[in-house]
This record gives sequence, C-alpha cells and structure tokens, in this order.
Amino acid sequence: MRAASFGFVGLAALSLAAACGSSARERGAQQQLTTNASASSASTGMGGAGGAAVSVGTGFGEVCNPTCKPGEFCSITGTCIPEGTCADDADCGDSLLCDVPNATCVPGGACGKFEVKIQPVQPNLLIVLDRSCSMQSPAGGSSRWTVAVSALLNLMTIHKGKFRFGFTAFPDLDQDGCTQTPLPFPPAPDQENTIGGLLFNSLNFIDPVFPKGPACVTNIDTAVLQAKNEPKLYDPDRDNYVMLVTDGAQSPVCNAAGGDTGSLQMITEMLAAKIKTFVIGFGGQGIDIDALNSFANAGGTPVMNAPVSFYDAADGAALDKALASIASLTLSCTFSLASAPEDPNKLSVFLQNDPTAIPRDPNHLTGWDYDASTNEVTFYGPTCDLIKGGTITDIDIVYGCDVPTPD
Repeated sequence: MRAASFGFVGLAALSLAAACGSSARERGAQQQLTTNASASSASTGMGGAGGAAVSVGTGFGEVCNPTCKPGEFCSITGTCIPEGTCADDADCGDSLLCDVPNATCVPGGACGKFEVKIQPVQPNLLIVLDRSCSMQSPAGGSSRWTVAVSALLNLMTIHKGKFRFGFTAFPDLDQDGCTQTPLPFPPAPDQENTIGGLLFNSLNFIDPVFPKGPACVTNIDTAVLQAKNEPKLYDPDRDNYVMLVTDGAQSPVCNAAGGDTGSLQMITEMLAAKIKTFVIGFGGQGIDIDALNSFANAGGTPVMNAPVSFYDAADGAALDKALASIASLTLSCTFSLASAPEDPNKLSVFLQNDPTAIPRDPNHLTGWDYDASTNEVTFYGPTCDLIKGGTITDIDIVYGCDVPTPD
C-alpha cells in the first residue's frame, strides 16, 4: 500500500461478496483432490514422496508426474515449483493473486478489485488570535506576532486537510476595539491557503491586520463571545475546538461581554456543549496567569504536570511544541465510509499492510468500532494514539475478505 492511503474495499461490489468464498476454480480443484486422493499420496505444499503426488499449495490442487521433490509442490499448471511460490492465481488462496514475475501470492481477487476512499472526519478548529498592540513585544528574538503567525502557518501547512480551520483576531479592525464584528472565517474545509495568506501578509507593518490598532486593547471576552455564537462550532457530526492565543490580560476598559468573568462562563458553557477550548499564553509581563489558568481548566484542556494550566509559549519553539501537542490531541480517529456495508460484521481493518486484522471493540477501549447511524469507523485507545501521532499512515477497511487492500 502507498503511505497515507486510506482505502475501503468492496463497498462498490457488496453483491460480489460470495466471490470471496469457494470459486468454481476452487470447487474443481477440490473435486480433483477427492478423485485422486485414493490413488496417490497427498502433499499440501509441504513436499511429498512416492507415487503421483496431489499438491494443494495454498488451497488448490493438480497432479504432477514425476512426483514433486521435498520443498516443492504441484502447481495448478502441472509443474513442480518451490513451496511459498506460485505460477498461477489458482496456486494462491482466497482473495490472493499470483504476481507471476515474482512468483509471489499477493492480496487481490474479487475482494481487492473494488476500492473506495475513506475520509477522516475533520474536526472544527477555530483560531482566536490576539492582535493587541503588545503583540509587537519581543519573544525569543522575534516579536510575539511574528512568532505566533509563523507557528500558525506551520500548523496549517503540516495539517492541511486534517482540520476545518476557522480564524478570527481581536481586536478586529472596527473602531470600537471592545466589540467584535461578525466572525471573518467560520470553520470550513480548505481554508488553509486563505487564512494563511492573510496571516503572512500581516507580518508587514503596513498591512491592516498587523497589531497596531486602530484600538490597542485586549478584548478577550468579546472574542470568546464571537466563538461561542458561531453556529458551525456546534456541529454534532465532528469534534469542535477553540484555540485562544493571547499575550495579555483583559483590558479594564473593555467589559462588553463581562470581562474575565464573562469569558470564564462562556468557555464553561461551550465545554458543556462539547466544544473544548485550548489556551495559549505568551510568557512575560502583562499576562494574567490566574485568568488563563481558569480558562484552560474551564475549557477542559488543562496542561497536566506543568506550572500553569495553559500552554506557555515563551518563544517560537515553545509555541510550535504547544501547537503540535494540541494538534495531536484534536486530530480525528474517525473515518467516514463512502457507502454503507450490507453486513457490518463482514468488515475487517488492517494497519500498515499487516495481514493480522485489528479487532473490533464495542467497549471502545482499543481497536475500532463501526457506527451504523453515521456510517463511520472510529479507532480507540492505543490504536487512535498511533494514528494521531503519525505512526499509522496506511489504513485498510475491507469488506468480506481477511486481507489488506492491494495497490
């Protein structure tokens, strides 16, 4: 299989599931075995001696004369070939084909001829970025704004197509810095280039989005309100997240949405609606540690075993690490199938072309399970961790057969 190939096999031909059982070729071979068994010694691909051997290789048979030597078996072609090789498809078992030039049985057959791509269910991730004037302050040799923009561009480049990114910045470009106009980029697919272009241009001081006003305030509360009021974050078919990135504290002159108290309440309400909030704060003067700690805890995403509950981005490296950690926590382990299987009990799942199937676990502790109501397969526990971490790049979901999908 190709790396990062997510295949779902057999849904385009559910009516052909019987092709994975006994074929006419196999039945003929079985009849031949029955006919010749009384008159010959049997070899099952393990070699044989004496008489006219009947060899089944990996499931089919033929009579070879002279007898095959030890270490050989009788191919369906009537010739003796080394064990573990093949000369014809009939030398291979169910759902396998013979790669004749290499004399090797490979996955294939009726079960492997039909492939429909599966798609990961992209989570919504709304980036809420502080563009107050203090974002011009230094952070590890660069400005906080440069560090933040560079890290976000890197995040969207690495994870392009894995999230439905959304974006807003606070204060916005309206003269009233304490309030926010409608959300400019609600979460949606394929917005990485558009949002990335806006952020890249904002590195230039003359760009309107560069953090220089027109109002130099930090209105966290109305930015959180803007997120809370975004309908697309309440999508029941996918996970939904907000990522708040700030370097400061709520401005005392701004309380249109209740200040820190209002932000805390709204983040709590979003968590109750299954919208988690990640909080990233730049270390240094001006940051409100207590407020950011409370936001991270209320958002259901506290950093464990750390001095603070929010992600501390002292410099670019720290911010990159924080974003990578958040991405690994939010990437989806759910995959949508292009068509619904006729019998979900005939689904098999393979990772990295390993022929050993991953077990289905209805208890959702490990392995995978299928949800007929959404037509989705979800991975759990260590298997999900491997997918999120990038260790698993090849997932085969197969219908009616017990082998991975061939390329």
